[in-house]
Amino acid sequence: ETAEIISRHLHGVRIADPDSLLDEGIAAHPIPSCSSSKAEEVDEDHLRVETAFVKYICRDERYDEEDSKVTKKSKLHAKENVDESVQSNHVFEIIVSHGNLIRYFFCRTLQLPPEAWLRMTVFNCSLTYLLIKSNGNASCRTLGDIGHLDYENITFHTKKGFDWA
Repeated sequence: ETAEIISRHLHGVRIADPDSLLDEGIAAHPIPSCSSSKAEEVDEDHLRVETAFVKYICRDERYDEEDSKVTKKSKLHAKENVDESVQSNHVFEIIVSHGNLIRYFFCRTLQLPPEAWLRMTVFNCSLTYLLIKSNGNASCRTLGDIGHLDYENITFHTKKGFDWA
């Protein structure tokens, strides 16, 4: 639904099929830790969320020595399938997903501890703009921007506006 709304304002943008890798989930183990039954759910979600990160946010492995073997293999595979003539052009990708994944992608992209995703909030329908340069350098232009929303449309989970804790 959100992708369709966005496409009405950005003509010529191709809408990809929904990807279950981008479904909501618990991206990383919270600190302090959770119950062992919840930990199993986190492990399952984390694998899917990390796979989504590798698929959609790919940085040059030379600048990310600490990545897992799975991540490096995926990056190498992705590089083999990239058209060299396209690499010098700017590419903008709009990923419509859930707040937990957006916060996790933010942390991983900026090489912050993935567990830090719970230390920030992104509102529903907010915009996050990550810049990833061809040399692997990454920065965040904005995280969770809601300036395009009227106050009555600002929500987080089931809460409205800013008057909640």
